[in-house]
Amino acid sequence: MSNALAIAAVTAGLKDLIGNGLLGLDLSAIGSVSVSALPPDRITTGQTEPNQLNLFLYQVTPNSGWRNQELPARDGAGARMGTPPLALDLHYLLTAYGAQDLAAEALLGLGMQFLHETPTLSRAQLRIVLGPPAPPFGDFSALSLADQVEWIKITPKYLNTEDLTKLWTAMQARYRPSMAYQVSVVLIESDASARSALPVLKRGADDRGPKALAAGAPRLDEIRPAASELLPAARLGDVLRLRGERLATIGAQVMFEAARGGLQQALPASAGEDEHSLLVALPAAGAAGALADWSIGQYAVRVRGEASPGQPALLSNTVVLALAPLIEVAPLAAPTGDLTLTIRCRPRLLPTQHDGVRLVFGETQVRADSIDTPADPAEASVLEFTVPDVVAGNYPVRLRVDGLDSLPSIAGADGFEFDPQQTVVVT
Repeated sequence: MSNALAIAAVTAGLKDLIGNGLLGLDLSAIGSVSVSALPPDRITTGQTEPNQLNLFLYQVTPNSGWRNQELPARDGAGARMGTPPLALDLHYLLTAYGAQDLAAEALLGLGMQFLHETPTLSRAQLRIVLGPPAPPFGDFSALSLADQVEWIKITPKYLNTEDLTKLWTAMQARYRPSMAYQVSVVLIESDASARSALPVLKRGADDRGPKALAAGAPRLDEIRPAASELLPAARLGDVLRLRGERLATIGAQVMFEAARGGLQQALPASAGEDEHSLLVALPAAGAAGALADWSIGQYAVRVRGEASPGQPALLSNTVVLALAPLIEVAPLAAPTGDLTLTIRCRPRLLPTQHDGVRLVFGETQVRADSIDTPADPAEASVLEFTVPDVVAGNYPVRLRVDGLDSLPSIAGADGFEFDPQQTVVVT
């Protein structure tokens, strides 16, 4: 890897490449010619314009090939353990100046020919330019550029009239014949010290190393309410069916992790109808601790079990389960006009869920007038809603929490039908 002088070292290498090419030519008809690396606005133009080839670094961009090769490495405490190299592409403008007719054009052609015939800066050439007896940066060495893992490549870059106009306008210099080049890649390594991990002295208990198991980890494909796979979500008290592969493990547990609220639960699983399924029962809404241990929303579900006694536990992949609210509606019968409804919701609402609560009354959405979650964790959340100007009819009621609706239907003899306990009859 190179150090911070790599950009200047590349410029010095290009300047030397062009200068060496001019040394072997008879340019007496043009006069003396020099090679520089200056901003164009610092070069004299007009009557005293010199015969000169100038290299100007007008832009530096990240190299797309090396940009995502590595990421900064940090330990558990956040301390830096490694830093990826700074990978850069350098963009140069080769400009020709001439004291007489056709001199600038001739010099530009010569410069382009040299860069075309030598499309790379070789390691040997860089060592000559950057090393003794006269290193360009004095005591600060840039020789590491010659040893970087990737060679320095020179590629012509053809700019259109608009790009050239913008470039020369920004430089505030008189336009002269020019050619652009991209030079890549320069890899600059940080000089800052990084932490190095200590050697490992012991690999597990009794220094026996990791255990290798022939059995694969369980694989979960889906999780659905056992009552009907058509139900879009589960509720407290439901039995869930998990399907997948290699689920017949010892002491299988189903792990639930809420996406919101940080709640985690582990429930014992029982065998399903075949080796590809498991059953797990969610606690009933009235069970001790159920309202405090569970929340409405999305859960990441995994299976944990042992392939054989005494072996490390195996974890399956993750599938998503939606836990819908379980509600009680009062009153279920009311006269027309403005209607006040009381909804008891289980599990209890989290404080962060209050803003996302809506009552869907038939097809009308209503915001809550009040939300009360008692201090007693065994008590349900109580919500009050006012529905204006209700006309006669039957209205299924749904409670929507963060976009997840309660289930207003039940399984009947001929399929699903609206639950009478969640339907308000207005007369």
